[in-house]
Amino acid sequence: MFQFDPGNQPAAPGVYLFRDATGRVLYVGKARDLRTRLRSYARGGDGRTHIPVMLGKAASVETIVTDSEVEALILENTLIKTHRPRYNVVYRDDKTYPYIRITKEDWPRVFITRTVVRDGSRYFGPYTEVGSLRAFLRSMKDRLKLRDCDLAITEKSRAEGRHKVCLDYHIGKCLGPCAGHDDQPDYNRRVETLVRILKGQVSEVRRETQAEMAAAASALRFEDAASARDTLQVLERFDQGQKVEKGGGSENLDLLALAREDRDACMVVFRVREGRLNGRFHAHLRCELASPDEELLERFLFGYYEESRQIPPRLLLPLEPGDPDLLSGFLQELRGRSTRLEWPQRGEKASLMRMAEANARHLLAELKLERLKRDRVPETLQALARDLDLPGPPTRIEGFDISHFGGEGTVASLVVFEGGKPLKKDYRIFNIRETQGIDDFASMEEVVRRRYTRVLAEQKPLPDLVLIDGGKGQLGRAHAVLQELGLASLPVIGLAKRFEEVFLPGESLPRNIPKVSASNRLLQHIRNEAHRFAIGHNRSRLSRERKMDFLEDVPGLGPTLRDRLLAHFGSLKKLRTASLEDLCAVRGISAAKAQAILEVAAQQ
Repeated sequence: MFQFDPGNQPAAPGVYLFRDATGRVLYVGKARDLRTRLRSYARGGDGRTHIPVMLGKAASVETIVTDSEVEALILENTLIKTHRPRYNVVYRDDKTYPYIRITKEDWPRVFITRTVVRDGSRYFGPYTEVGSLRAFLRSMKDRLKLRDCDLAITEKSRAEGRHKVCLDYHIGKCLGPCAGHDDQPDYNRRVETLVRILKGQVSEVRRETQAEMAAAASALRFEDAASARDTLQVLERFDQGQKVEKGGGSENLDLLALAREDRDACMVVFRVREGRLNGRFHAHLRCELASPDEELLERFLFGYYEESRQIPPRLLLPLEPGDPDLLSGFLQELRGRSTRLEWPQRGEKASLMRMAEANARHLLAELKLERLKRDRVPETLQALARDLDLPGPPTRIEGFDISHFGGEGTVASLVVFEGGKPLKKDYRIFNIRETQGIDDFASMEEVVRRRYTRVLAEQKPLPDLVLIDGGKGQLGRAHAVLQELGLASLPVIGLAKRFEEVFLPGESLPRNIPKVSASNRLLQHIRNEAHRFAIGHNRSRLSRERKMDFLEDVPGLGPTLRDRLLAHFGSLKKLRTASLEDLCAVRGISAAKAQAILEVAAQQ
């Protein structure tokens, strides 16, 4: 167990970080008194069973002093999100949830973002139902005629006429503030209407819109009345959430619920505004088995409200927090006013909590079901392991292919499949540098050596199977390279194109795998994907070259003949040095066209 002297630590509030021998952060904690808190760790822990395990791996401890315990709490939350320590409750899974952002500009923009930047912008969220969020925001921006562009609109730019109206102006979705056609106070009033809706003041906005519609109809302004009617319809759809009959009244509050099983937990927040369910948010947490529920609840509360900053005057919690006073101080600092914390045990509010807890249990069950489906090994991989005598299903397969264009620009493609599906972020293209001319065997040898030399140097995980596009020749070269690198046990196979035969090292005859089997189809899919990726790269390269193609300056030479010339000579370099007779040998190239090509090539 890690031994250290807490007597050297300050008797002040702050944050402490335990690190292992490599410098990786294992645990982050906060304390009202660092010396006292660390003294409990020096004695073996504070009663939580996972702390002694953490101390057994720790090699150093670092402290950061803050001015108050609330500041320590905020810093602790930031450090946990940054380092994601193994022995902390980590708030949220790998998702980044969307917010609605209203920028701090003369003419504010309204859009959905997954990044919160503290630049004075206002944020609403987070949300989990992204589809309905996009539909709602699109409808409201159309009805309120808010701009959808990212232009930097200022009074100077409007006065100088720097911007012109776009299509949204002509079809009535925007009033054209960029070109001076909109009134700023009226625009800001429309933005504030959206803000009030997002805050849950739907009933108030509905009454105002109904009054506007009636006034417009009385004044025979039927288009304005129709616009107000459409706004009311959007508000009705937005406000279709079930009214909270019991215990909600007309209050603004958040109900929070917790469900956990093993190292998984799910937190659910029901936002109740004006007595209505205004929205639901959920997040998954990873935790140690011994982490108490109070720690999970506090971690979620600190992270959720520190990001959203939408704190109602009342919170209904599933249990009493470990330090209610600290939590109240934290929320008050963020909100500017106090927030009432309750953990009801009986009555109408307790029945609301049971509804939220049922949702949390359901969402946690969905998470575990999705993980079970994701972790299940597909039958195709099981069949492939059986047909190739592999030690286990090849979860990760890497496939190679060689491609060139008339002997020029030889490249090798690497495609990666995980769980039987393409993992495109790991695809790579290798420009063949050492091999000259058309030599697929040497090119395959070069790319396999470069790939796995780097994998070993960077200590990255090896694949479960390597697929070589080719027969025994390419396979033999690849297998020899793997043996040189000390990877003789790494399974490698070759797939010959002509008869779709599968070859294994050391076997003279192809493996007898039925052509219609699922495992053979998977191998063909990987090989075809490697071929497609390589060909696509070469076509893109040729397309870039053709943008600078001198053939475009030759009069009377169309795209068909240009492609035919490039295919015949293989590269622009060879084409430039071709003789008159060589050019005339190409179908469709007359002596006059050949002479014109030579003249243009000589000028460049």
